[in-house]
Amino acid sequence: MRLSELVREDNFVRIVEVFPPGFPISTNSKKNGNAPKYDLSARFEQLADAVSRVESIADAFSIPELRDGLRIHLSSVGIANELRRRTGNDFVPTLTLRDSNLQSLLGTISFAIFAGIENLLLVRGDPFPPGNGGISKNVYELKKLSSFVETVRTLEKSISSEHQLCILSPVNLLRSDNPKYIATLKEREISGIDIFLAEQMFENLESYLARIKRLRKFGISKPIIHTLFPLKNYEDAVSCHQRFGWQIPERELLELRTGGPGYGLEMARRRYRWLLESRDLVEGVCISTRGNPVVARFVTA
Repeated sequence: MRLSELVREDNFVRIVEVFPPGFPISTNSKKNGNAPKYDLSARFEQLADAVSRVESIADAFSIPELRDGLRIHLSSVGIANELRRRTGNDFVPTLTLRDSNLQSLLGTISFAIFAGIENLLLVRGDPFPPGNGGISKNVYELKKLSSFVETVRTLEKSISSEHQLCILSPVNLLRSDNPKYIATLKEREISGIDIFLAEQMFENLESYLARIKRLRKFGISKPIIHTLFPLKNYEDAVSCHQRFGWQIPERELLELRTGGPGYGLEMARRRYRWLLESRDLVEGVCISTRGNPVVARFVTA
């Protein structure tokens, strides 16, 4: 089912993130003959089993395209199709401007429509850093996500389908007071996105809701689903701050030192409840399980 329809029916949408199967890249051709063999069928079965264990608490499952220069991951659209056929659940695969040229992207989207996938997350994608061994290069044939969305909407007119795709797009609430960024979001709305997916939430509820209200005041009207990111421990929190610039309250950092993963889950659970109680401003959540979907059960408990 299209997530935009669930939101329109005043549901609080719950998305659970799952990682596509992957395996390490072998770059040394001389050793390839002795390289280990990876059973992708077994890994897919493990993923399908994990999905079945949490499907009762999820309206859909998102599948990212991971920025990982050391591993190969199966296509999120392909895995979404197979999981949908196997489990009957709804999936939200991801396509990035970083990884493919326009011709390849449109071919993948055409397959998604053909396969009956109803939701897609379209992103620019964080660039691969210099010095990743030359294995992965950044493409970005289209510079603006809104241009990509417009192209997808034009493509849909050429393909027989029961209804349009529900297209999701990222939003960074920390930039809710930036006029240039607000203009970018309005471009995305006009181009045809249906739902915004907000980045990780670590602020207190009042500050966070104030950012949502600010977007609404500036005329951003599409529903926003909010990402929850359970931290594993203090070191994980520090690493996320250094890599992504996430501002994690000092008090919670101190609690993570002693509480470890249990406190990280409690942080996410508390924020889930905050958001659930603020349904007048919040349309749903996406739980980033970091490859362990069962985490979603603890967050929503």
